[in-house]
Amino acid sequence: MLPKISLHNVLSEVFDDVDRSGDINATREQEKSMILDKILSKNPCVKSLNDAGHTLEVVYLNKNPNSLFTVGLKVSPAIRSSVLLNQHGNIYLGNSRYQFRDRFHFKHCYHCQMVGHISPDCPDKEKLAVCQYCMKSHRSSTCPVKEDSSKHSCVRCLASKHGSDAENYTTHHSGDLKCPVFEREITRLKENTEFLSKNVM
Repeated sequence: MLPKISLHNVLSEVFDDVDRSGDINATREQEKSMILDKILSKNPCVKSLNDAGHTLEVVYLNKNPNSLFTVGLKVSPAIRSSVLLNQHGNIYLGNSRYQFRDRFHFKHCYHCQMVGHISPDCPDKEKLAVCQYCMKSHRSSTCPVKEDSSKHSCVRCLASKHGSDAENYTTHHSGDLKCPVFEREITRLKENTEFLSKNVM
């Protein structure tokens, strides 16, 4: 699996030249193309590797409420290493630089709170939604104990085959980054990501 990296708080001015008169999918493709063009124009070590056939692909763009973007990139191990070694982990866009972070994304269902699938593909979508905070049958956004961590519980840990997970399911909620199931998934993704091979493009 190729590494994925993310750039956070990318200024919206990077997209000033995008023609927004078309449909949303066309606009999104323009934004992705523009990001790639700007990365290649400002980052010579990335351009030389990309010209040699190494992977550089925008996998997602998310706009934050404050009009800043998060950009997700799939890159070859050589591009990732080159940016780390030659540019201290920075990618230049426009007149700004952005420190990249490794991104380990796995499928997580916001309907049943389990991993391995997303809500539209949930095998339990006929059932009521499970709250990520208290495990009751209501939407997480309307949970009355959302802000009270003493009442949180994790449905993933309760259903886990690892004994210690089930014993500690009341110490966190399903969206907590310290959830042991979440941590194991991240570890699995790290182990399956090819960080160093110069042959993987």
